[in-house]
Amino acid sequence: MLLIYDFNDVLQSDSEMHSIEEKVVHKVLDETLVAQNRIHGSVADLPEVFTSLNAVAGNLVAGNPIVIHHWGVSDSDGHDMDVCLPIKEEIEGNELTSVKLPRKDAMTMIHRGPYSEINHSYSRVSRHTYERGHPIAESTREVYYNLDIEHPENTVIEIQAILHDWTERYMAKLEAVLGLEAKDEILAPISKLSIDSPADVRQKALCESLGILENMANGEQQFEILSHCAHVYPIELIPPMRDLFRSTRSVDIVIEAMTSKGGYYPKLLRREGSIIYSEKSPANPSAYKESKNAAERRRAYCFCPLIRDCLDETPEVFCYCSAGWPKQLWEGILEHPLKIEIVKSLTKGDDTCEFAIHLPKGVT
Repeated sequence: MLLIYDFNDVLQSDSEMHSIEEKVVHKVLDETLVAQNRIHGSVADLPEVFTSLNAVAGNLVAGNPIVIHHWGVSDSDGHDMDVCLPIKEEIEGNELTSVKLPRKDAMTMIHRGPYSEINHSYSRVSRHTYERGHPIAESTREVYYNLDIEHPENTVIEIQAILHDWTERYMAKLEAVLGLEAKDEILAPISKLSIDSPADVRQKALCESLGILENMANGEQQFEILSHCAHVYPIELIPPMRDLFRSTRSVDIVIEAMTSKGGYYPKLLRREGSIIYSEKSPANPSAYKESKNAAERRRAYCFCPLIRDCLDETPEVFCYCSAGWPKQLWEGILEHPLKIEIVKSLTKGDDTCEFAIHLPKGVT
């Protein structure tokens, strides 16, 4: 057996690992100091990076390797990964930085066996998470307890699906825009939820909260609050398009570049004068294609586990949250505040979601 990586001094006992491997478990991941090296590649590249990190860290190693997968930055050669090693104190080295991984909530599960089969475990984690109405962040973490190349059946990895901090963002922006008293009133329906509250209960509480928000805030305030709750657009994808716009001063060239690259860049873009129209693609293309009725089609189209099962009951303002996604991208590219308008949305009864991005004066 070629044991590529195994921190025996910090590895959980075999009995402990087996006791939790069949369960999806919620964990609060504490802030962790790590030595970090970003690479672009695949899991096959990890053993070499693990070895180099371990050589630099030496007796400062404080835990098992952690890999953060940035799925949005991908191509035929692989995707971006932050390869991290928990350490006792800061260290520096070539292509190495010491950073603190922030505290996060995560749904976790132990995967045993070949990495080629890990998607089955990810499916279980995702299903468990979505059944509770939690959105999952764009980047996931994996903790490598054992990576065995010669005998992949001995590989042991903990999947850590980071939960998108929607409620925390909602809370912070409510207080910043409307004040503490209004925040507490609007959050009252949500405050009784637990991490394991089922999706339908979470959805009902959210709809009640949004109804209160509609009565206490004007349209601009609603947009400012809810657009802040959007998923975080992969920051690595913005500078290339910003640099392209800076060098060409042409939005049309940027649109062409985006649609040709694919990935997390929007695919359905068109420009009409000073407005860019951005339409979402279905979240689940196969289910969308195979849907038997409008309700199934709309559910397959929707990205959000917070509302996809109660689209007709959800206040229209909720989709201001979705508008925050193109807002981050285009404001990052154009380096200018932008007006984003919802043209179509599932919460308005439409079959698609489309946003109008109003370009500032002088942009060609």
